[in-house]
Amino acid sequence: MPLSVRDTPQTITVVPQEIIKEQRAYTLDQALANVPGITLSTGEGNGGLNGDQFRIRGLQARGDMYTDGLKDFGTYTRDIFNTESVQVIKGPSGEYFGAGNVGGIINQSLKHAHAGDSYRYDQAFGSASLFRGNADVNYQINDDIAIRINGMYNRQDVADRDRVNSNRYGTAVDLGVGLRSRTSWHLNWQWMHADSVPDYGVPMIQGPDGIYRPITSHGLARNTTYVRSFDRDNSDIHNLTSSLKSDITNWFTLTNDTRLSKYEREYTATTPSACTGTCASEFRAGGDPALIYGAGGGAAYDQKGWGAQNILMGNAHFRTGFIHHEIKAGVDINYENDDRYYGTFYGRVNDQTIRNPTRTSDGAYVIFPNSGYRNADERDVGLFFSDRIHLTKQLTLFGTARWDAFSSSYYAPGGTGYGQSPTATRGTQKADRWSPSGSIVYSPVEMASFYFTFSRSYKPVGTDVSSMVTLSGTTGETPSASKPFSPQRSDLFEFGSKADFLHKHLGTTLAFFQISENNSYYYDTNGDLVTGFADQGSGRRIRGIELSLTGKITRNWQIYGSYSYMDGRVTHSAASGGNEAPQVSHNNFSLWTSYDLSRRILNDGWGQLKIAGGAQYASGYWSGPDVTNTARIPYTFSLNGMLSWEMKHYRVSFNANNLTNHLNYGSAFSTSRAVPLSGRTFLGNIGLTF
Repeated sequence: MPLSVRDTPQTITVVPQEIIKEQRAYTLDQALANVPGITLSTGEGNGGLNGDQFRIRGLQARGDMYTDGLKDFGTYTRDIFNTESVQVIKGPSGEYFGAGNVGGIINQSLKHAHAGDSYRYDQAFGSASLFRGNADVNYQINDDIAIRINGMYNRQDVADRDRVNSNRYGTAVDLGVGLRSRTSWHLNWQWMHADSVPDYGVPMIQGPDGIYRPITSHGLARNTTYVRSFDRDNSDIHNLTSSLKSDITNWFTLTNDTRLSKYEREYTATTPSACTGTCASEFRAGGDPALIYGAGGGAAYDQKGWGAQNILMGNAHFRTGFIHHEIKAGVDINYENDDRYYGTFYGRVNDQTIRNPTRTSDGAYVIFPNSGYRNADERDVGLFFSDRIHLTKQLTLFGTARWDAFSSSYYAPGGTGYGQSPTATRGTQKADRWSPSGSIVYSPVEMASFYFTFSRSYKPVGTDVSSMVTLSGTTGETPSASKPFSPQRSDLFEFGSKADFLHKHLGTTLAFFQISENNSYYYDTNGDLVTGFADQGSGRRIRGIELSLTGKITRNWQIYGSYSYMDGRVTHSAASGGNEAPQVSHNNFSLWTSYDLSRRILNDGWGQLKIAGGAQYASGYWSGPDVTNTARIPYTFSLNGMLSWEMKHYRVSFNANNLTNHLNYGSAFSTSRAVPLSGRTFLGNIGLTF
């Protein structure tokens, strides 16, 4: 990619460290609340994984998670204690990142060792017994070598959600060598552990109009959950990353980035399902009907996986006559393997009621027998080339092409369980595809540029190894030995402008876009599209406009705001073609602004006093991935504020979130369930820096 967001002819939203710090955002989903057009899915109960499963502009991005441009293997709740900033690249980006993404990617920039010594500690406490500590130490060993250590512990209940907690612990170490040399190397190790209770939310209830809506919007207490004593989410994620960069000459740079990941997760969750018919009428009459379950009562699995990736790239700058070229070329190789054992419950009785659910399991337990074993893997080899051609000072052409040779496989051994066969064979999928992109950038003045971009991405079956449903080999989630699956294809057309004002202190963007996704995994013998599982069996067409304003309006006044309007339609579907695309909110905006009051209120030497606040809004949308437009999620609104004071080595801050106590929903799954978010919460922080 180009070296800066300003030079990239595509919509990129950056959540900088300053915003993360002021908002006290601790998890990736909290940081991404600042990015319009992102929704979450709770995961499918019958084998699907709960965790960071994001959608960008309504399109699946659950496997499109990156850190420092390398794949972030595994499905888990990502704490951002070791993150400098978060970037969301919107629109298919296969020419950069290879097979897999159709709506965009999410990248976290890790904290790296740097010159100079610094010591920082923050202690936070807040609603729902939140207690969190975060230490960040950077020590310069000599002129060329430094080490940086980050540590975090986070213990908390989830506000307004009974018996749900989110406990996490993490450590990260980065060794930087060659800080002042032409060749530099960073070796980064990160470990994250979670010991939490998962929340699959509340049922959807069918109304008289036939539409399903969250039952908490119809009188059920927002803190009602259906978790039981055996529900757990225990995970350990290890990442080892090597980043080597060498400026071999003034015009040629060589980089080599490598990651090795290992993840383990033991997961058990109770899965509520929709309340319809007699259940709905009894609930509306004030009764306490029996809870209807999905996935036989809930999912359980023991997951062990690993992944590896290496990217070797050369970057050259040179001229041919009057034309200036910036060429990047290289090879990207990655592999992931996922072993999963599905659980079998003993003694579990599904006897909860909607209003007053029981919590105890009465001795119920779960085991993970060999008969529940599944294995999935994927391998991708990508060759990429890009050329940024400066024809004149005002006119630039940018072209990128990437070729991927992708293969995946899935195996369920013989048995009599669901999705198993006594003669089971390993299903395979192979796909070789080009992912091209082309852009024209015109800069009539130094402060502004206009661009037009086309890009195309492909997503073969089996790219989401760590998060896909592997309970059954009969759906489009997994490769098959008997079905002619075709890769999804996603095309982006985008026209936009990026401009700087106030001596480059304030940046603005404006973009018009259309994404057309041919979500067609499987055709029958007549050539007709087969309706499959989740996203399979239909396509999407998303059109919209997005604008942003970021930077300083005055010396003391900063602003970070963005707005998007999207119109999504279902395509390639005989039954639901023309419907609104699910999980696409028409109107979305996010605003965060801060003002430094120090010069107006404090005397010199009394530090910095800052006030900040903002709001996040998303209009209601149809729950997905079902495309039938039968489940509706209400609009989201959160009004937030912050007050902080810093003086020399000390700082104190206070945050208040969702001040109006609005009932919001963080994620949903079709007509089955939705997960309510916390109401009004408060957070205090005390910090030291040396």
